[in-house]
Amino acid sequence: MADYSIWVLEYGYVGRFPLSNLMSAQPGQGHRRMPYCFGLVRSAEHCVLVDTGFYEPAAQERITAKYGENCWRRPADVLGRLGVRAEAVDMVLLTHNHFDHAGCVGSFPNAHVYIQRREIERYDAAVKLGRRFEFLTRACEPTLPGTLDARAREGKVTYADGEHTVLPGIELRPAFDTHTAGSQFVLVENAADRRWLFAGDNVYIYENIEGLRGDGVFEPIGTSTGSQAVWLMTIDKALSWVGRESSRVLPFHDGRLWDRFPSRTYDDGLHVAEISLAGGHDSVVVTRE
Repeated sequence: MADYSIWVLEYGYVGRFPLSNLMSAQPGQGHRRMPYCFGLVRSAEHCVLVDTGFYEPAAQERITAKYGENCWRRPADVLGRLGVRAEAVDMVLLTHNHFDHAGCVGSFPNAHVYIQRREIERYDAAVKLGRRFEFLTRACEPTLPGTLDARAREGKVTYADGEHTVLPGIELRPAFDTHTAGSQFVLVENAADRRWLFAGDNVYIYENIEGLRGDGVFEPIGTSTGSQAVWLMTIDKALSWVGRESSRVLPFHDGRLWDRFPSRTYDDGLHVAEISLAGGHDSVVVTRE
């Protein structure tokens, strides 16, 4: 079994995001600083991203107008803070096709991209339904199909059909008809510290899986194009893969990552959480003289 170093990198945040948008049927829960993140998984041979974030000033201005204080950086530049060049990324694993998760695929030109076939096929079908069905595509990255077509001509796309092994210890596991039609989890297993689960937006914040007051009652995610009933059963199964330890789930929109794991805060207020450190990689949270 391989050993991987794992980090979660923040490339942007907004200051006042309503918690009621992150949990279904839970109004009046106030606001929270909400990060936008992606994952980095490294071994001696591979450099893998889980999602790619986005950088689009017009969209960022719209988000800022709604949610206040903010900071945005290009994901490739944030990756550079860990000493990783964009060209060194050899794989990108997309949890789903939403703009803030799949907007910068083109920034990593050498990466082989993995996504569920169902995610792209259902997106294409939804576009053809017309404007009345815009809810199904509103948050999607419209350029992704074209980007994937171009990458496929280079032999650098895999459209997974359900479970798929990417590398020893890295698996794609479907989460169909939940947050999106073709969402997927990324499960990483290390010899030293067992399994870690990237949930995409099937876990926005820890309350979704730990309960609103830590009572263990699932609080479904605030946005789904699928079924909340399907989400409940899917997330229960996913938690079984990590021994029902919610601390082994890595959400991309919960700032408590910086408290639950060793982390570093940069001068612009952005963070990186160090989840696991394999041999041969230096810690990014230790300040050296």
